[in-house]
Amino acid sequence: MHPSKMVTPPIVCGVDGSGQSRRALHTAVRLARALDSRLEIVMAWQPSSSMYDASFPAPERAPKVVAAGTLDEIVRDEFGDTRPDWVTVHAEPGHAGKVLVEASHSADLLVVGSRGLSELTSPFLGSVSLYCTTQAACPVLVVRPQGEADTETAGNS
Repeated sequence: MHPSKMVTPPIVCGVDGSGQSRRALHTAVRLARALDSRLEIVMAWQPSSSMYDASFPAPERAPKVVAAGTLDEIVRDEFGDTRPDWVTVHAEPGHAGKVLVEASHSADLLVVGSRGLSELTSPFLGSVSLYCTTQAACPVLVVRPQGEADTETAGNS
């Protein structure tokens, strides 16, 4: 690992398995390589609120296990079987926006897709990307879907 990657804050990228978060990850990887930066890939998960899950838990369907599996798949799709040593990956419990904003406190840049898997969205940005752009402690890059006038936009908090 290059010495500068050891001391500089990372680029943090939030993923959720959606196509837009995968585009955000691809953009974050390109930026990390170009800027000789570490990359931290973060996925948030929330405990199940289903009474059925509490009574009849299926370990393989637990939100933490599903998130870890999805995260592993996303990273494998981006890097193949060998993840670079400058990339760290983790799934955190909590609301995605809050988890990413917390991660932004130790980041140089936060990268997110403009919409994810959530159905709660504004007309312009998804609820998580909107929350991040207004609450993050570092600049936020919102990667929009292909075909929109500008493919990527940046915002600062």
